[in-house]
Amino acid sequence: MHLPESFHTACASWLASDGVFTVLDPNFADGAVFCAFLNTKPKGRLRYLSVTDHPKLALPPLPNQRLAPGLHYFDLPQFNAELHLWVGPAKAGLQEFQGPVNAFVHADAERPPARRLNLPQTPTNPIRSAAVIGAGIAGSSVALALCKKGVQVHLFDSASEPATGASGNWVGAFHPHITRGDSPLSRLSRLGFDHTVQALGELTGQGLLEKGKDWDTPGHLQTVPLDEAARMRETLLQLNFPEELVRWVAPNELLPSTLGGLFFPQGGWVKPARWVQANLQACGSLLNTHYNSPVSDLEMLRQQHDAVVVCCAEQSIVLAPIEGARVGSVKGQISKLRAVAVPKVVLSGESYAIAPPDENWMVLGATYERPVLDLTPTPQADNDNIARFKAAFPDWPVGELLDHRCAVRSVWHDRLPAIGPMHGMPGVYMSTGFASRGLLWAALGGWMVADHCMGQPLSIRLLEKIKPRGVRA
Repeated sequence: MHLPESFHTACASWLASDGVFTVLDPNFADGAVFCAFLNTKPKGRLRYLSVTDHPKLALPPLPNQRLAPGLHYFDLPQFNAELHLWVGPAKAGLQEFQGPVNAFVHADAERPPARRLNLPQTPTNPIRSAAVIGAGIAGSSVALALCKKGVQVHLFDSASEPATGASGNWVGAFHPHITRGDSPLSRLSRLGFDHTVQALGELTGQGLLEKGKDWDTPGHLQTVPLDEAARMRETLLQLNFPEELVRWVAPNELLPSTLGGLFFPQGGWVKPARWVQANLQACGSLLNTHYNSPVSDLEMLRQQHDAVVVCCAEQSIVLAPIEGARVGSVKGQISKLRAVAVPKVVLSGESYAIAPPDENWMVLGATYERPVLDLTPTPQADNDNIARFKAAFPDWPVGELLDHRCAVRSVWHDRLPAIGPMHGMPGVYMSTGFASRGLLWAALGGWMVADHCMGQPLSIRLLEKIKPRGVRA
């Protein structure tokens, strides 16, 4: 197989580097050049940025499926590599990858993109120690991402154990988000979904989670009200997404319901507390936990550690104020009922219903209550959860109430998370503001923050939208 001269030039530079080596390939084509890089074995990690207008992949070790438009992430730990693949027009993809790179690859007869090259180098001040505040799904994901890079992590939480907030919910759902114009939230949700599924898969491969017991991807049915169904079907036609991502299902097609809806074949559920536990186990000896240790001021931690990462939901903005930020808190109550009949997929609409197959219960919820006065569960909230479920599935039997639980969700003004470095606070980072989509944002947040901490951030236009921010004037 002929490989372009630019491949050999890039490999020579990569062999001289021991840090992250970023390659930009403006034409992924059949992936042959990418595979050739994977078969090279230098010390440094490969970060491969590429663009394709062929959404159907059939290239091991990548999944054999049609990809939706936009940015996709593939972590390949067996090759010490990561692929960031833009599906769509080449011009838009090249504009998405904003930052400098170490090397270009291109056909011998083509000119490289007009982009500044960076010489391979190791960050001048590598991070050796980091403090992470918050031992939920956000903080544990950041801790694991940093430990993977050899950083000594000190994890602080005011509670006596991890996952006592929203991450302590019995089970939660995750699936991409759909909007008519394919909004930034929707595009980010697909990227977050990639990170989530791959993170859970990696922990499962290490024996720390069990698919089918701790998490699974049986599919997700999101019912749509009758008066919105026609417009949603029209939206799907306009988006023309692959059916592997989402398709329309008619009433009673999957389950007994008068409502049709969006079916996400890869949508899933996970027990958040188990995910947190697995993250912390995977950290190994580099993790130091400090429970019953509330943090009220960052200054001491900033003096003791090279980096401080704030991951404590509604308290994040208190510890690390941002001028102009508008952040709210929402109370959510979930209800655990005995499972009389178990749906084979995750259900949602006005509320969700999840029944892990090896359990005897089903969780309904969650309410969306403002203002947050206290976290005491109420019978009215349980009744509301059941009523919303019965409105979509009136013939579905439900058992008696077994338990209920409340937690607070932190919601930013634009409903996007806040992930990245803090402006005006060197060495301070955030991964918070997950609202009701923490299972989509946590792994993405860990990856982003760790790369920032190590001085190796990937500059992507889409990710700029979720940096810690205030409201634009």
